[in-house]
Amino acid sequence: MRPFPFLATALSVAFLPTLAAAAQREPFEIAKGWEVERTVGDTSANPCIMTHTYEDKDDNNATNAVVFGLDGSKANLVLAYQGWDFDKEEAVKVPLFLDKKPIKIKTTWIGDGKTLRAQFPDTLVPDLLAARTVILRFDNGNADFRIPNFAAGYEALRRCDAAPAKSAPQAAIGAAIASPAPAMPSEARIASYAVGIALQRVLKECDVASTGRQRSGVETRMAALQPEMAPFDANIREQLYKKGFSCPPADKEPDFQAMMNRFIDLSPEAFAAAMEKQGEPEKSAEAAPKP
Repeated sequence: MRPFPFLATALSVAFLPTLAAAAQREPFEIAKGWEVERTVGDTSANPCIMTHTYEDKDDNNATNAVVFGLDGSKANLVLAYQGWDFDKEEAVKVPLFLDKKPIKIKTTWIGDGKTLRAQFPDTLVPDLLAARTVILRFDNGNADFRIPNFAAGYEALRRCDAAPAKSAPQAAIGAAIASPAPAMPSEARIASYAVGIALQRVLKECDVASTGRQRSGVETRMAALQPEMAPFDANIREQLYKKGFSCPPADKEPDFQAMMNRFIDLSPEAFAAAMEKQGEPEKSAEAAPKP
C-alpha cells in the first residue's frame, strides 16, 4: 500500500532543503521553475540561493531538489534525493558529470540525510548554464538531477544578489539579536506534522468516513506537535500549497483510514519511518543509490 498523492507529498516536504532554511529566507522571484530566495540579514555579496524541486515520475515520484548559490569566487551546489540516507557530515567522493561532460574539479561531497553538498570554483557556472542534467556517477549506478532553464534561474539569482536588502525596524533587529533562531525539528517530526496538516484538510474538505475518536486523535497529535512547529508552520503549509491538493479517491479510502490510524497511534518518529518504508520500492542489496 502506497500513500495517495497528497499525503505522499506531505511526507516529501520534510526532505526539501529549502524548508530547512525557509524560516531564515524570504522569496525574491520564481524564474521558470527556479525559486530564488534571499537570506534575511545577510549583508554579504551573495545572500541568495536558487532551488529547483520536482518529483521524478520514473522513480515512484521521489522528490528531487537542486540548490545553487554563489559565495564570492566559489559556487555551492546541493543535491537532495528522497531515497538517500547519508550520515551527518559523511564524506562522499563521487565524480560529477554535466550531461555527458565530466567535471574534472576534485572535490569531496558532504552528506547529511537526504542531501549531498559540495563547493566548486565559480568557473563551473558556464558548464551549468549549458547543461540540462547534473549526474553523480556512483560505483553502483548514476544519480541524475534535472536542471531545466538553469540560465533563467541564474539570471534571477544575480538580480537577487545585486538587490539592496530590505530595511528592518530597529526593534525587530534587537529582537532577532535577543532571541536566537529556534532549533529545527527533526525530519521525522516535520514529516508527521505535514501529514497531520494534510489529514486535517482531508477531514474538513473531503467526503471520507471518520469517527469522533479519529478526528479527536488527529487534533490531539497536532496539538502536541504545534508548539515546536509554530516557527515553521507557515513555511510547511506554503510548501504543501505549492504541491496542490486532491481528495483521496474512493478506492483509496482503506489507505486513508490506515494512515490516519497510524498517525494517531504511533509516535511521530515511528509514523514517519513506517510511511517512508511503505512508500519505498523494494530494493535489492545491490540497488543503485538512485534507480
